[in-house]
Amino acid sequence: MGKIVTLARTTLSEMLREKLFLVVILIAALLLGMSVLFGALSFAEQKKILADFGFLAIEISSLAIALFSGSFLISKEIEKQTLLLMLSRPVSRGQFIFGKFAGVLAVNTLLILFLGLVLGFLLKAWEGTQLLSFAEICLSLWMQSLLILAMVLMLSLIVRPVLALSLGMVTYLLGQWLGDLEFFAEKSKEIVFIRAVEVLHWITPNFYRMNWKSAYFLENGIPGNQVVWMLVHCLGWFVLLMLVTNFLFRRKDIV
Repeated sequence: MGKIVTLARTTLSEMLREKLFLVVILIAALLLGMSVLFGALSFAEQKKILADFGFLAIEISSLAIALFSGSFLISKEIEKQTLLLMLSRPVSRGQFIFGKFAGVLAVNTLLILFLGLVLGFLLKAWEGTQLLSFAEICLSLWMQSLLILAMVLMLSLIVRPVLALSLGMVTYLLGQWLGDLEFFAEKSKEIVFIRAVEVLHWITPNFYRMNWKSAYFLENGIPGNQVVWMLVHCLGWFVLLMLVTNFLFRRKDIV
């Protein structure tokens, strides 16, 4: 465990110094600034605009870190030949992959916590009963970035990093569109279409069922059974993806 923590701490410090992190912070700050500006222009919809743009800023920022960092994480270590150096020490491949993953996840966690605090201050989310809903929405965004990070890390061991990034984005979008695809499949009454959507529900994380990033859910709350479903669903996918990633990395030729 100590080696994993050390690798995670090193990865965290390296990523905080990268330009990608600064670009993501600037994009998030721009979106938050736009939410404040547009909210001021429309007083009646101020809170709704703040919530929509604010949660969008957190979503885009966390996904950017997960997609770009996860897809290039291993290839970058191979190109710099630091991977061979690390594995020549008493560090197993499993410890290395989990340590690097934990480091990127730590960056995303800090990013979501920081942006969440800023957005919570703007929305005054601690007033009334909105604090729990706000925390659950931020948790759902963190869970989605967790799965996308695990997904692109696994894919980067099979295909080139750019393709892994693209497939990760497609997976995320598909997971968000599954509800719409199901609706259109039922309307079309095409058996092949319906069966294809049913298969996609099993092989793709159902992100559409945790799409709560709006003022509606912030004000009305999220049913407890849906939160429990999210935790179980994401945990199951995470364990599966990390087991496959560890299996693939142990058999990958890195010379």
